[in-house]
Amino acid sequence: MELLLVTVAHTKPGRDADILARIRLIADTIRIVPGMITSQFYRSRGDTSYYVMLTTWESEEAWQRAKEHYSPKYLLLSSATELLATTPEQWLMHYLWGYSRPAATATIAATHLVQMAPTQAHIAQKAWIAGLRRQVVQPDLAFAFLARGTLEDTVDITTETQGINGETQGLHMQRDTIFLNLLSWANESDREAFYADAHHQALHRYLSSVGTLHILQLEPM
Repeated sequence: MELLLVTVAHTKPGRDADILARIRLIADTIRIVPGMITSQFYRSRGDTSYYVMLTTWESEEAWQRAKEHYSPKYLLLSSATELLATTPEQWLMHYLWGYSRPAATATIAATHLVQMAPTQAHIAQKAWIAGLRRQVVQPDLAFAFLARGTLEDTVDITTETQGINGETQGLHMQRDTIFLNLLSWANESDREAFYADAHHQALHRYLSSVGTLHILQLEPM
């Protein structure tokens, strides 16, 4: 099964040119690694400075072979420590649902990260997928997916012990289930129409009631 690796790095203000150069170098390094299928890199929109890196691997085994030298978190810590505001966070996830409208080129994006107790996850997953399927009937989205997973460090800790609203800085998500919904649009009008939709607003209220929701506003690099 394909593995999605999600890396979020908050960076120091005023160092945009430096961190952008490092991120692009990391992107070029990762893209040639055996077992890596796709990569997507995003930067923040607004005053807060952060980057989101999404890399898809053929399998967990492929990731395990590569992670010692090619983990985005490791590469950031080894080459850009002085540019980071906090230690980057990284999640291991699997895709649940996806959508693409080839005629639309994504120019703006957002990630909705939701942390919730495992007991809530199954029902929330069904509701989230149903809500997204209703909304893609309208041609607002350019590209989107929903994935589910957990914090990478939690996976390592569990393995050892068993013998896995708004911008935020340092999402300390530990043993809870994490959902990530990437949304992207061709323009601001489509984004506003998506968020104004009654189905989306109802889903947003529901997810906020069962978990902790963080939204990162992005643009593709």
